[in-house]
Amino acid sequence: MIFSSPNAAQRTAKWWLPFIITVVVLWIATGLRFYEIAEQSFWNDEGNSARLSERSLPLIIEGTASDIHPPLYYVMLRGWRELLGEDEFGLRAFSAFAGVLTVAATLSLAILLFKKNTWRDTPVFPALLAAFLAAINPALIYYSRETRMYALLSLLGAVSTIVLIRWLNAQRRRYWAALYITLAAAGLYTHYFFPAILLLQNLIVAIWALRYIAQVMFAPFQFRFNYSLRRTLLSWVGMILIILLLYTPWLPIFLRQVGGRPGQKESFLAYILESLSWMIFGETISSRELFWPVVAALVLGGLAVIAARGRSVIPVLGSFLPIVTMYAVGATQPTFFKFLLTAVPFFVILLGRGMDQRRGENKNRLWLALPILSLALVLSGSAYSLQNLYDNPAYARADYRAMAAQIATDAHPNAGVILVAPNQWEVFTYYHREGAPVYPLPKSQADPEILVPQLESIIKAHDRLYALYWGEQQRDPQRIVERWLDNHIFKSSEEWVGDVRFVVYAVPKKPVTAIETVANLRFANQIILDGYTILAEDVMPGDIVQVTLFWHAEQEIAQRLKVFLHVVSEDGALVAQRDSEPGGGQEITSGWSKGETVTDNHGILLPPELPRGEYKIVMGLYDIQNPDNRLPIQVNGTVQDSWSLGTINVK
Repeated sequence: MIFSSPNAAQRTAKWWLPFIITVVVLWIATGLRFYEIAEQSFWNDEGNSARLSERSLPLIIEGTASDIHPPLYYVMLRGWRELLGEDEFGLRAFSAFAGVLTVAATLSLAILLFKKNTWRDTPVFPALLAAFLAAINPALIYYSRETRMYALLSLLGAVSTIVLIRWLNAQRRRYWAALYITLAAAGLYTHYFFPAILLLQNLIVAIWALRYIAQVMFAPFQFRFNYSLRRTLLSWVGMILIILLLYTPWLPIFLRQVGGRPGQKESFLAYILESLSWMIFGETISSRELFWPVVAALVLGGLAVIAARGRSVIPVLGSFLPIVTMYAVGATQPTFFKFLLTAVPFFVILLGRGMDQRRGENKNRLWLALPILSLALVLSGSAYSLQNLYDNPAYARADYRAMAAQIATDAHPNAGVILVAPNQWEVFTYYHREGAPVYPLPKSQADPEILVPQLESIIKAHDRLYALYWGEQQRDPQRIVERWLDNHIFKSSEEWVGDVRFVVYAVPKKPVTAIETVANLRFANQIILDGYTILAEDVMPGDIVQVTLFWHAEQEIAQRLKVFLHVVSEDGALVAQRDSEPGGGQEITSGWSKGETVTDNHGILLPPELPRGEYKIVMGLYDIQNPDNRLPIQVNGTVQDSWSLGTINVK
């Protein structure tokens, strides 16, 4: 029994309302986590989870030995996919259920932390409010909708803390001790940040021991109390040793994986505020919009400390110890904030307790208005963040499903796919199971002597290439792959799909090295178009028209200019276009020097439903800051803003 009550009648009158509220909160948590859970495709790390969980158990363990996470989550996901399938819903449902259980665990933990002697005195409302805040917490929801181990990590952190507190207060402890050892070992095998939870739990034991000693100082039979304390501490040391013994096979891998320091921020205070903002509102809201909601959350936390006094120590430690631990090891970049999911249950418990400001018979209404206003600000920030999570495409994951579908729809008979960086392979091949071969580059270090022969071999084998650029700042910081492709083949389209650039290239049958048509066009007395070459004047719908422009600069250019190439029908309708800075964006005009020559490849992707007939190719230059400001072209004493390069015949 969680609560004790003076009599059965009072208990009967009190149990039903908290029970109904609990059910409603859990339904809200379930709805928010499962709503359109399969709407977006997997992103990179989710693809890694999906593909790794396809393997046998020995291969999963072998694969995670070189991965940045331990194996337990992938092993559990391996069994889970047999129940609900391997699609987005099936695999993400594991995290969603873990997220709902985390809300229930938050409620149970809040009741334990603030429990008093009787039902009447126990602050049930703050515990229910904490559960509600966990149910709508954007950070918890975000990672409950992702095929990763972070929702499980948060659940194990909360549940193991509950079991620890139960163990400390139980008379028969063997069951609780065995359960705690199992959960703690599971946490270590789930994520390398779980030792921060163990540190918190050791502090909880230390706090319990200090309170126990304080009771002994004012109580009779001190020998009995001292023996009980000594036995508890010895049991605790034994439990920790068993946990470490269970983790011993993986300990060398843990020590290898956690080595190194990513770097710290200069301001500890700024890091604290930024991490707290993430814990409350997640990553689907910009930091500029968070000032007053964050202040409101801190006010609620301060009120909790005042209201709960000593009972707020564990929620405060649980909220801030993971933050301090991350700062101590240098994991301060926003990409590591997801580790703070372990702290979110403790922080929402603190916020919920801040709403309980009872002051006896004479209540100060102004004092009561402060937590209500603070809670309203916190809820408004959460609502805005959740709206972004569900509806704002700026916060959507990269749509690998759509990119793979586009390649399949194009169905080019001789296409290839280049992945930059190569750790996109798992998620892309989850959707792209057959068809165009996939080339992850660079396979090792980004060395031109290694990459150039690989790229030369790839373009010899294909007429069309699709390239997915993601994380190239780490794997190819000099952009060797993209620069080489832009200089040797024709970029026809480029779009951002989430944080991935999806680029389509046409591969010419032979390199373009010379001018086919002399132009000698002067653009605003700055740039001369010496000439151009159009490959394959007879084309099919869906083909890529390949145009090479040969420029030279008559003077240094201050502006960044874009080239536009339009395909126009006989009646003047625009049917296709390509707008790009020269060299596929690698040769920006503001960097050109006087007399410099530039060879500039462009591809124009024709619509697959384009009717046959003759079409004109029109080109020009415009200011990147003002697309309406086209550079004038001087032709035979006249000035115009575009120039026809000739015609193509669509068969």
